[in-house]
Amino acid sequence: MPATDGLPLEVREVVEALVASLGDDLSAIYWHGSEAHAEAKPDSDHDLIIVMKRLDEHLLLRIQGVFLGRDNWSSFVQTEEELRQYPSTGRLQFHFGLVPLFGQVDPPPFSRENVIDDLRQLALDIRFECRYRLFHRELDYTEMEAHYRKFLRTRNARMLRYAAKLAVLALKTRELLQGGSYPETRDELRKRLTDEDELAIIDIIDLWEELRPKFEEDATTLALQLDAFARKLVHELEVSPAHAAAAVDAAGRPHRARRGPRAGRPPRDRGGEWTRRQGDSGPAHRRVRVPRADPGSLHDSHRGHSGSGGAT
Repeated sequence: MPATDGLPLEVREVVEALVASLGDDLSAIYWHGSEAHAEAKPDSDHDLIIVMKRLDEHLLLRIQGVFLGRDNWSSFVQTEEELRQYPSTGRLQFHFGLVPLFGQVDPPPFSRENVIDDLRQLALDIRFECRYRLFHRELDYTEMEAHYRKFLRTRNARMLRYAAKLAVLALKTRELLQGGSYPETRDELRKRLTDEDELAIIDIIDLWEELRPKFEEDATTLALQLDAFARKLVHELEVSPAHAAAAVDAAGRPHRARRGPRAGRPPRDRGGEWTRRQGDSGPAHRRVRVPRADPGSLHDSHRGHSGSGGAT
């Protein structure tokens, strides 16, 4: 039976509908993201990972039927076979911050090389988005019709907000290379950071409704700020790969969690690979910082032996 006690009504309804519709072909359902960690914003989605024993056209259409007419949902559907063949990047999402709602599967294992690959990919995605918006989407809007001008500005700001979420993910992942545990919430990450510019990136997400009008008017400063973080991350990986690898080897291994959002067991090592069951962490004290006006200063700040992120 699905573990739906205490869930929001809309989540409980979807989970129960998936279980009833998919039957024995369903392996597991996990809830994650800002809604699962009580960090949701007004436009946040409910995020699910749905793992199937198999998939065909009929099962895909059954899943489609469950979500028809439901707004603000995002589901990532994979089969057990697809998980076993999962690429080297993106594996951390199956280990951290997940609330098990039904069933259980073995996540694809990850190593320090996977963590470093994740950080490289996150840095690439951030700088691509920032530079694309800077070079090709910060146009002269004066000749455009008002409604189209508003659409483009809103879209540019939204895509850079997505890049900011990737930056938060990179900050979380970097903690693993520095020998720490994975901070599953933004508040937990805040408590570990001391760099003002890195804290300002978290504020982009937490204060988005306040900052959005400014960035919709002109997203240049936001693009420069995030691109500077991506450059800094690449530099850290370039100059400290051995140090970062040593930190990973010395780190306490992530642990498996019992069913539910706030439980855990002692660390466990499986042949040099990390495996972990999903868990949640409670709210922490929230500090607020407004992003600095000079985005270029991020490139000049260094935080120890950084090596390296995992809705946010």
